[in-house]
Amino acid sequence: MTARHSIIGIAENLKWIEGKGFRREDILKDTGIDDVRLSDPNATVDVPEELAFYQNIISLSNDPLIMYKAGLNLQISSYGMWGLALLSSPTVAKAIDFGIQYIEFSYTYNRVEFFQEAGNTGLRITKKTELDTMQQSMTEKDLAAIFIIFKALLEVKTPYKEIRVTWPKTQQSEQYRDMFLCPVIFSCDYTEILFEPEYLSRELRQNNALTVQLCKEQLEQRLPIFKKDDSTTQKVNDYLTQTPLFKVNIEDCAAQLKISSRHLRRKLIQEGTSFKAIQDQFRQVMAEKYLRQTDMTLEDIAERLGYSDAANFSNAFKRWTSLSPRAFAKSQKPLP
Repeated sequence: MTARHSIIGIAENLKWIEGKGFRREDILKDTGIDDVRLSDPNATVDVPEELAFYQNIISLSNDPLIMYKAGLNLQISSYGMWGLALLSSPTVAKAIDFGIQYIEFSYTYNRVEFFQEAGNTGLRITKKTELDTMQQSMTEKDLAAIFIIFKALLEVKTPYKEIRVTWPKTQQSEQYRDMFLCPVIFSCDYTEILFEPEYLSRELRQNNALTVQLCKEQLEQRLPIFKKDDSTTQKVNDYLTQTPLFKVNIEDCAAQLKISSRHLRRKLIQEGTSFKAIQDQFRQVMAEKYLRQTDMTLEDIAERLGYSDAANFSNAFKRWTSLSPRAFAKSQKPLP
């Protein structure tokens, strides 16, 4: 688990759920979050703490739509400098670019990517951190939170054109249209938010280049705090960063960590992952970076990532993303 979030998002939703009559001690039970941390605007929470907080809200409320409502409760001001930078961007496209670049300062543990393909423009939300049984709930919160951000940027009532989600339709599904004011399609391959492509070039009323630069400098200073992670998963990622991928193996990694490979496997299982899963995710991130930012051939990328040939790399990439490397590179053209 590789990220921390500002305490402000928890504080905002704590105040909101307390207003519904629930006791603070019940909401914070087994989270490890106390009043001292809640009163410190520079404090952070880790993944287990935040998931425990929202699991308590789900259990206490007995409301199947509570995570959507939690996302809708987070106004753009709840994101501090990150939210201010979005509002101060010159266009919606630039705001999206900035938001994704500094996604650590949002309240998502998912991967959020811009895409334009098959005539659609939007954001795709995919799993980045192991959220276990909370995956759908935290994604529901993301859908609602992004809805509020888009409303603030565009100053419109209905910013979404369509929503597609991976989970099946339920009895509560009819209420989704009322919340988001757009069609919602269930049991899709990806969770996606679609919007009108002309939104991208829309100028933002509060745009201010100096404010964006100031926010960027402040976020850069804070970034190491939000990325701090002492987990075994992160240590394996550090090993992958420092080792040519064609040399990577679990025995060598374990030796560098001064533990046995068996112990390493056990520690990764406890964190809900495996050496192969981390290696695949690392390869995917690097592959997407090479395809997005360089003109390297598929053969060169395959060699850099430790594959025997371009065909094996292409098969792995399609397994990760459902797209061929060339199709992915084509979809990543710069925003206007």
